Amino acid sequence: MDLFLQYLANGIVIGSAYVLVAIGLTLIFGILGVVNFAHGEFYMLGAYAGVLTVTLLGLPLIAALVVVIAFSAVLGVFAEAILHRALRERDMTSSIIASFGLAVALQNAALLTIGPRPMLLQTDLSMLAVEFGPVYLPLPRALIPVAMVVMVGLLFAVLRYTWTGRSLRAMAQHRTVARLCGVRVERVAMVTFMVGAGLAGVSGFLMSSVLMVTPVIGNMIVLKAFTVVILGGMGDIMGAAVAGLLLGVVETMTSAYLTNGLRDIIGFVIVIAVLLFRPQGLFGKSVERS
Repeated sequence: MDLFLQYLANGIVIGSAYVLVAIGLTLIFGILGVVNFAHGEFYMLGAYAGVLTVTLLGLPLIAALVVVIAFSAVLGVFAEAILHRALRERDMTSSIIASFGLAVALQNAALLTIGPRPMLLQTDLSMLAVEFGPVYLPLPRALIPVAMVVMVGLLFAVLRYTWTGRSLRAMAQHRTVARLCGVRVERVAMVTFMVGAGLAGVSGFLMSSVLMVTPVIGNMIVLKAFTVVILGGMGDIMGAAVAGLLLGVVETMTSAYLTNGLRDIIGFVIVIAVLLFRPQGLFGKSVERS
């Protein structure tokens, strides 16, 4: 039982990182209809921004987090200009292909400027740990679910109580009607990409103390994010949150009780089953897919 609780805690930590990345992805899809395969590179660059800010500039973690959010927001503005503003009159295929191109460009930019050597964020907090009964977690890991809950809570508060949040929800309902009601759709599109990139960047920064950071780490995380989004339902933020935690726990249990080789396969097997028997996702509404 003690080992089960430890595995469960590890799964929640991994799942919390999936939640942040997937919510950003589903936010961009749900509001703008953009399928962004470069979303994993937001995660990768956020991780690099955090590690380099701490190791090279010597800034404290809170200051590094602010730098990561600001850097990711600028990256989101850049991506919105390429994937949405320039292609919004085209069909969805154009933005999908463009997002693949942007992902390759960002990976190679990171490879040329930073190099292929893996990096890991190590601070004084890395030596500390917390214990909850039989569960033992290094402090950086224990902070990831806490950060996820805080950020998702802030996102829900913004969506529920602010004008920007109401504009985002109006855009998700109907773009033309939102424009007629006074919503500045271009500004909302930019904010959507900034928030999505910010969530992915923060997730990368948090996980940089757990997993090695390389220019290609975005490849797998974007596949996991799409897995979560499909499981939770396209455009469903709460569904993505639940599905992200579920995927993290299932992967960890698979690795612990079966074999580590099945860890990255089990999620895609579940996705295939969901697409066959419940294509709208476990928690989502039915949408038309091309």
